[in-house]
Amino acid sequence: MAVKVKYIDKRHWRRINDREYTEVKVNNNKFKGIIGLVTMNKVKEPLEVTVVGQKIVVADDHYQWLQILPENKRYSITVMLDDQGNPLEYYFDINIKNITQKGNARTLDLCLDVLVLPKGEYELVDEDDLLHVLEEGQITRKQYHEAYVIAHQLMIRIDEDFQQMQDKIMYCYHKIKAKHQKRTKMQQHRKNTKPTKGNHKPFAEKVKSQNHKAQTTTTKTRVTQNKTFKDFKQMNHR
Repeated sequence: MAVKVKYIDKRHWRRINDREYTEVKVNNNKFKGIIGLVTMNKVKEPLEVTVVGQKIVVADDHYQWLQILPENKRYSITVMLDDQGNPLEYYFDINIKNITQKGNARTLDLCLDVLVLPKGEYELVDEDDLLHVLEEGQITRKQYHEAYVIAHQLMIRIDEDFQQMQDKIMYCYHKIKAKHQKRTKMQQHRKNTKPTKGNHKPFAEKVKSQNHKAQTTTTKTRVTQNKTFKDFKQMNHR
């Protein structure tokens, strides 16, 4: 098993038939890193998972996944939101590295994960996967121990002040949501103002039409001139 590279825009996830993705890079005293928002317009089928003994649908039509990738940290956060924007689950990935490259933001996954419910209940998962990549030589023993250290630090923070963590997460959500809504509004505006075939002719057709009118006018002028000249000759002949 090779260490997974995870792109936060979910570009390789086949469950999604139709998606939108919005991304912003933030650098202020509240957050530094990449924030992404995956909007699932249409999925092949809903995804149901079990978290701390509870079954939850975390992916369905019109659901969103908020992706938070902090700079210089060894973890990333995915927040699963329902079609009303309510958080369903907080998924903390422990990573070897976060690559905060705009347009290609990704993580080198270290397999170990902390799953959290909105009320703060959590569990540590995928320990078998972490052990497996160690035994396969995909990670070092140092990285193996670091994964547990980072996971336990996160769990301590969740125990002590999960509300503060949620507040920072919601700051990120409102930041990216504003950009997503602005982008959607602009797309809708362009769609509404798109010219129709009946009202606007292509440029080449306009030129052709104008040339035809000019030729018709010239022909009429020549006919009038010829008729006048003919009448003039007849008058002189008389």
